[in-house]
Amino acid sequence: MNYNIQYPNYNRSILSISSSILNKFNVDVEYPTLTELDEYLKKDYQNIVFLILDCLGMSILENNLEEHSFLRKNLKTNITTVFPSTTVAATTAFHSGKSPLENGWIGWMPYFKEYNNIIEIFTSKEFYTGKKLDIPDIGESILKYETIYSKIVRKNQNVVYHKIFPSFVPNGAKNIEELCNNIYHACNNKNKCNLVSAYWNEPDHTIHHNGVNSKETKEVLENIDKNIKELANKLENTLIIISADHGAVDVEEIYINEYQEIVDCLKMPPSIETRFVTFFIKEGKKKCFQEKFEQIFQENFLLLTKQQFLKQKLLGKGKKHYKIDEYLGDFIAISKSNKAIRYTVDGKKFKRLIADHAGITKDEMEVPLIVIEKKGQNI
Repeated sequence: MNYNIQYPNYNRSILSISSSILNKFNVDVEYPTLTELDEYLKKDYQNIVFLILDCLGMSILENNLEEHSFLRKNLKTNITTVFPSTTVAATTAFHSGKSPLENGWIGWMPYFKEYNNIIEIFTSKEFYTGKKLDIPDIGESILKYETIYSKIVRKNQNVVYHKIFPSFVPNGAKNIEELCNNIYHACNNKNKCNLVSAYWNEPDHTIHHNGVNSKETKEVLENIDKNIKELANKLENTLIIISADHGAVDVEEIYINEYQEIVDCLKMPPSIETRFVTFFIKEGKKKCFQEKFEQIFQENFLLLTKQQFLKQKLLGKGKKHYKIDEYLGDFIAISKSNKAIRYTVDGKKFKRLIADHAGITKDEMEVPLIVIEKKGQNI
């Protein structure tokens, strides 16, 4: 099966949504705004809601919802996500207004030199064992950043900020109905301006375990569509901006342990993501690794040296975060197919994912901009 490659366009990416929102509130921006969104943001609203639906890529939206569905009817354009096309990198880009190159949030499990360990950024767990490490929270220490919302509130005293997330945060929503209800109550505050940042971890969870075009994925998206329409019909004087962090593809997982000649070249297990993988290579083994990897995986992965990868600026523009050079090994493999690289340190395989992301296919990289303008009448 052939997959179209889609490189990030940092002039029309998810960072442009953040820039448009910042620009609305007179905060300086570092990336171009989206003209399609700027037209709506020129107007004054009591409520501006920015909702991220995890893994609602363009192809997933179009293949699982009918053309007359509420979300598709309000689709304004498509843009690219950042690279890598994964939640850690993309949601942080949304919230920080900075690229992965700048903020250092590069993927699920990079190598952290200070702990000599491959660690999950979101959980501060050792990735290959699942052990909770007795270390400060990675996101609040090494990778702490200022959000776009903090910048907006600091400059605009009339703006009240509301963060609405799933149940993995205190008082978070247990389902999409509760999430929409929490958004409604935030907008029902009689403030001069309510700025709502909301995130929902579907359809990502369902897609990982059932596939991009499964019955379960379709049902989850139809329920999301229904609840967002009901929310919009209850709101007045509100602009709802909806986008996604990435898309996904159904994947075939490859355990690289099965290729001994490659494993013999590795200094440590692979890290970052399964479709955006970095390899630290033993001294004197770089040529051997490159030859063997390309011989086996050339049709499925782009293999770049660290220098080649950084030169392509896939991680974005701006000042490079000091951690980037430490994260990246000697080689980087980027999936351009349905293949994902796994590795086991103890012989036990990870629970298989039916679909995944972080590669550079169009299905992973292209996301929607959905805008719903609510002045009062039902829609």
